[in-house]
Amino acid sequence: MHWATEVAEKIIKERGEKEFYTVASGISPSGNVHIGNFREFVTSYFVAEELKRLGKKVRFIFSWDDFDRLRKVPLNINQDLVKYIGRAYTDTPSPIADEMISYGRHFQNKFEKELRDMQVSCEFVYQTVEYKSGRYNKDMIEAIEKRLDIFDILASFKTQTFTESERNAYYPVGIYCHKCQKDTTTVTNYNKDTNDITYVCKCGHSQSFDAKKASNMKLDWKIDWPMRWRAEQVDFEPGGRDHASETGSYSVSKVISQRIFNYTPPIFLGYDFIGIKGSNKKISSSLGNTLVLSDLLKIYDRHIIKWFYAKYRPNAAFEISLDNDVIRYYSEFDRSVKAYCEGKFEGTTNADNIRLTGVTEKYLDTTPFNYIATFMPMVNYNDELLEELMQKENIDVHTANFADRKEKALYWLENYADDYKINILNEFNQDYYHSLSELSKEHIKQVIKLLKGNWTSSTDLQNALYAIAVNSQDDNKIKKNKQKEFFKHLYNLITGSNEGPKLGLFLLALDKNRVIDLLSSK
Repeated sequence: MHWATEVAEKIIKERGEKEFYTVASGISPSGNVHIGNFREFVTSYFVAEELKRLGKKVRFIFSWDDFDRLRKVPLNINQDLVKYIGRAYTDTPSPIADEMISYGRHFQNKFEKELRDMQVSCEFVYQTVEYKSGRYNKDMIEAIEKRLDIFDILASFKTQTFTESERNAYYPVGIYCHKCQKDTTTVTNYNKDTNDITYVCKCGHSQSFDAKKASNMKLDWKIDWPMRWRAEQVDFEPGGRDHASETGSYSVSKVISQRIFNYTPPIFLGYDFIGIKGSNKKISSSLGNTLVLSDLLKIYDRHIIKWFYAKYRPNAAFEISLDNDVIRYYSEFDRSVKAYCEGKFEGTTNADNIRLTGVTEKYLDTTPFNYIATFMPMVNYNDELLEELMQKENIDVHTANFADRKEKALYWLENYADDYKINILNEFNQDYYHSLSELSKEHIKQVIKLLKGNWTSSTDLQNALYAIAVNSQDDNKIKKNKQKEFFKHLYNLITGSNEGPKLGLFLLALDKNRVIDLLSSK
């Protein structure tokens, strides 16, 4: 059974029959929402899709924690914004100077567009709107009045001891100062009879206000999370590996949910980190080390991106490759879709992985990515020559996704595929040519004669090239060694390297006269 199906069935079993089930997810717009953050969203998305498949109604909400404080300005963001640390994301200016929206909205807009490009949807809940509307005021007052009980719960998850004065001074809320808008405040008093709460700020401002009418007060994270579970009646929500630890946020919030808010906490699933193949750095918004969905969408089809996340159980770490594995993943996915559509995967998790991508049989009208990526450098990225060469090789260029794959292949080749780039020499490699034996030079002359012919099949040309350096008396091992050495000479004279793409196809793609010039002794 697929992991998403397991979770969906567990939700139905443990939460009982309901009119609809609420699946939640959420992220703070602290910076670029990277591919690691996307695992938060897509885990809930897959579970919601499985609940629907099982005939259940689902409300899938995604909470933007945009009323959180700006804690740190990511290294790749305008550092002038450090003066706003302590403000809510929605009360901090955009990192783009002339963009008349907030810091939070800047990153929200980017991610929401990426979700549309991925063709996945949800119901967005903006926590600034919810808090400022007064929706949570009763919940915050409830938490304030149970603050000593909350303190005891939090303390039970820590190893240090606390004094009674520390306990009495604890309040589970943060307040954004009415004057400086920062949360550099300390609550000094709460009047249960009037609901007035008093604070002092590091900026020097102090004020009392009615908590029933608050629009600048917010629960601390481990209390905020379970409060919202109850407010939204959440049945399932995932969280990162750090939240899933024994003393992590979920373990603490679960107890607060039960004891303070009298709500059975949702089913939880921890997810692990995602890496970028070839990099040992943790993906981090604050460090500026990010790869976002729009980066992936420049290389991978959206169905393949979903497939990556569907294949691995959320608690398993995995890497997304931008190197030559891109070729392999395209080929593997294309084969899997074909097998799925032909019913060969029926009853397997392979079928579930493909089904969850939302792919349809139309996807099979496709041009193999590996051919496009291999041929483009050969023809120096010339579109007409590319199509001409592919048609000579009986590869359909009139498929539904040819243009899209060509665009993705071009981006990948230009930015990540150094091994696929082909350098054609500008002049005859005289030093290398004169280092060859007389027999090898004679073989080069025979290649020139071949190239003067009219070749339409790369296979025929490849076979003719194979035959030049061998004779009928050679055994297979000797033939292979001779052919390998011969081809090495040709690559060196054409590209300056010891190896390259399939030679028959390569020579067919290149300008014949240019190759003859590079092989001709001066």
